[in-house]
Amino acid sequence: MLLPFKVKAPRHNGLNTVTNGAMDYLSLDLLRLGLNDKFEFNTTECEAAIIPFSGCADIEVNGEIFRLERKDIFTESASALLIPRNTKVRFSSSLSAELAICKAKTDVDGEVIYIPKAGVKEKTVGKGIWERKVVDIIDSKVGASRIILGETFNQPGGWSSFPPHKHDTIIPGKEAKMEEIYLFRIDKPEGFGTQTIYNDKNNFSFKIEDYDAVAIPWGYHPVSVMPGYSLYYLWFLAGEGRTLMPNTDPNYKWLEE
Repeated sequence: MLLPFKVKAPRHNGLNTVTNGAMDYLSLDLLRLGLNDKFEFNTTECEAAIIPFSGCADIEVNGEIFRLERKDIFTESASALLIPRNTKVRFSSSLSAELAICKAKTDVDGEVIYIPKAGVKEKTVGKGIWERKVVDIIDSKVGASRIILGETFNQPGGWSSFPPHKHDTIIPGKEAKMEEIYLFRIDKPEGFGTQTIYNDKNNFSFKIEDYDAVAIPWGYHPVSVMPGYSLYYLWFLAGEGRTLMPNTDPNYKWLEE
């Protein structure tokens, strides 16, 4: 059984491997481009969703060029580009850029899909200290083959993925089986949060700092952040189907009432 793990995202110029492909479907890279840099790669067996963290990059796919740009994650909404498997991708930047490349293994040939900033869906969920902003970027209505992706913003001292839920078992009408990766940012680099992952038999807790990524193969997985600091995480999932069906820990179901 794969255990949850935490890894710090490298931030060298060029392509940085964040997770090592240990999960059944998901892996994560971070691409950093400097002034007038160019980079090229092939998606091979994965569809790939590209999310800008900062800067501006032009991305050429099948002869068409798409631009992804963002001042930073805490002040501006994301656009995104979904690229099918076995596709060559060329990046170029007239300015510097930092982009997350979220990958999911697939046996389906898809299509290139551009999601503009106006196409993402923002909502407020929870209440009190677990009220947070959730942004759906690639939901079940977007024509991906496997991946579901979005962003969550915790208020200072707040909780998210809360009340605790899981999605590791097929229970028709109640829960879908999907693995997940979180990539965290903190608005001030000295701040931190926590990531807890647990089930009836196991319990893990990680101190979360800026650019930490956590693999969640199973279990309930709530997140919190210290007072005075805002926390962000990019989240993406793949598994059985593309319908999000989180199952709340029955001990804390009453909090949803």
